[in-house]
This record gives sequence, structure tokens and C-alpha cells, in this order.
Amino acid sequence: MRKSISARSCPNSQETVGGFCYLAFQLLLLPTLLTMLNGHLSTPLREAELNFVFYLINFIAVLLIFHDFLAGAANQAVRHPAYLCQAVILGLAAYYACLLVTNRVIGLLVPGFSNYNDSAIALMGQDSRLLVIIGTVLLVPPVEECFFRGLIFRNLYGKSHWAAYLVSMLAFAFIHILGYAGRYTPLEILMAVLQYLPAGLCLAWSYTKADTIFAPIIIHAIVNFITLTSWR
Repeated sequence: MRKSISARSCPNSQETVGGFCYLAFQLLLLPTLLTMLNGHLSTPLREAELNFVFYLINFIAVLLIFHDFLAGAANQAVRHPAYLCQAVILGLAAYYACLLVTNRVIGLLVPGFSNYNDSAIALMGQDSRLLVIIGTVLLVPPVEECFFRGLIFRNLYGKSHWAAYLVSMLAFAFIHILGYAGRYTPLEILMAVLQYLPAGLCLAWSYTKADTIFAPIIIHAIVNFITLTSWR
């Protein structure tokens, strides 16, 4: 099993610069711009539709920015399918084991804790289930994995493995709760962050083990699909 990320499985310097610039744009400007444009439409998009447009724009941007990185990662996955399969299977097993423990701890500390991001996605799924499934299963995983594992984790990994894991895990957690921070109490913010840490840990770990970003992309897609299809 591989223990590090090879240079061929990392974004090049141009992709790194472009990725960080787009990540800042995505976080700071894109949601506001889409909301403004949607407000000027004669028939504004529903929340699920607008969210899908957001996912689609990010997906297209990632394909354009990281095309060499993704092509190299795909080639690596094809050349070493055993590493990919091992990383995916072990990563999924580790994730659900860690999540089980984490949810029990959260249940003891904050009984009845509700994750607002999950609740918002569930509501959008009631409005347009197909768009939500396509968005969260097919569009979101490549985007988030290129940013949080390909950019943040990989750029820190060569300097400090601990820092790479810690920063990427926290960044991954905060991006999922940022829009709902005002609805959480301080303790609930800690619980929400804690709930995302197993995913951040196992996704980064699978990247190093498989030596291709497609390992965390596949795990991310499977987890999202299982979560969505388990909601009623």
C-alpha cells in the first residue's frame, strides 16, 4: 500500500494558483452573484435549482482548471486499480466506524443535535430529488476533493503531514457549516465541526494510500449517495 503522494498525482503550479483563486471566488462572490442574477429573472429558480447551478458552475470550473491533474489521476487509477480499490474499501470502512463513534459522542453532549446543512439538502431533495442526487453525488465530490485534498491537503503534506490533515479537515468542516453558523450555539458549532472530521480524515488518508484523487472522489460520492437515499 502506498504511503505518500507522488508528484504526478498533484496539481501543477498553474493549477494550484488557478485553484486557490477560484476557491476564493467561489466562497466570497459566486453565491452572491447567483442570488442577484436569479432575482432579476422573470421566473426565479427554486432553491434546489439555484443550488444545482452553483454545483454545475463549480464542476465545470474544476474540469477546466484541473484538467491535467485529473487526467494524471485517472491514468494512475487505471494503472494501479488494486491501490484504488483498497483505498476506497478501507476508507469507507474507516469513515463509517469513525462516524459511529462521533455521532454517539455528539448524542451524549448535545441530545437531538441537528445538522443544518443536511437538513437544507434534505428539504431541497423533497423539491427536486433528481437534481439534488446529481449535484451531490456527481458534481460535488470532484469539486470538493480537488480543493480540499488536491489543493489544501497536498500543498501542506510535503511540509507537515499533521498540518495537512488538520488544516484540510477543519477547512472541509467549516465550509459545510459556514452558511449556518448564526443558527448554531457555540457548542453546536463544535459538534457540527466534529461531525465532519471523520470524512476529512478518511478522504485525505485514501488520497495518500491510492496515490490518486479519484479514491476520495469515489468515497465521497458513495457516502453522499448512501446518505441521500437513506433520507425519507
